Amino acid sequence: MPTTSERSSAMHDLAELFLASKTASDFCRSIAMHSKLGISTIGSELLVVNQDATLRTLAYFGKPLSIIGQPVSLWEVGLIAEAARTSTLTKGMAKDPDTNEDVFIYCYPCATPSQTTGIFVLLKDAEVDVELSEVDQKTMMLMGALWLETMGIPIFKDQAASSDGDPSDLTSRQLEILQRIAAGKTNAQIALEQILSESTIRQETVRIYHSLSVGGRVEATKRAIHLGLVDRVAV
Repeated sequence: MPTTSERSSAMHDLAELFLASKTASDFCRSIAMHSKLGISTIGSELLVVNQDATLRTLAYFGKPLSIIGQPVSLWEVGLIAEAARTSTLTKGMAKDPDTNEDVFIYCYPCATPSQTTGIFVLLKDAEVDVELSEVDQKTMMLMGALWLETMGIPIFKDQAASSDGDPSDLTSRQLEILQRIAAGKTNAQIALEQILSESTIRQETVRIYHSLSVGGRVEATKRAIHLGLVDRVAV
């Protein structure tokens, strides 16, 4: 367990890195190469939360955790999404696909008391003690959120929290359509099965998106699974 002095030093070092970093790339590189904060680090990545309830990579250094260019849904199962949904530090272990060696993953939210705006990820080739007090975690999250704001990165409320949509508003017909969407069926196929016009299916699909606070079929499927509205085997 780190001592109070060690935790204080780490928070001071992190604050200095935020102040010295003019870009997200600067920060990713600086923390990965830091003599203390970057111990055993083989990669660092910064993702930001978008209005479409996804996270996208803003910058990275070394080996990233996510697939660069591919958005991470807030509703999928994974450490990044969990950290964003819960505004808490998440950590885990995976196999490096290149070396088949164990990789240790640490996801730190950048968050205000009301919303998560980004996630900073560290990949390490050895497990490192990251026990932080509740106060330290809140301070670290707030520093990250304020730094993103000073960089001019827009701070979005995730759509699930800010939308008027409510999954409980879904009708039985919409749930049936949602199940077929999750199974990968097109509007035309769903219309044929439901004995409805394709126009009606399109209208119902828009209402489903609104109720789930998502922007498309993929996000609708992921959130429906997350909420237990459809069977996971359907996708």
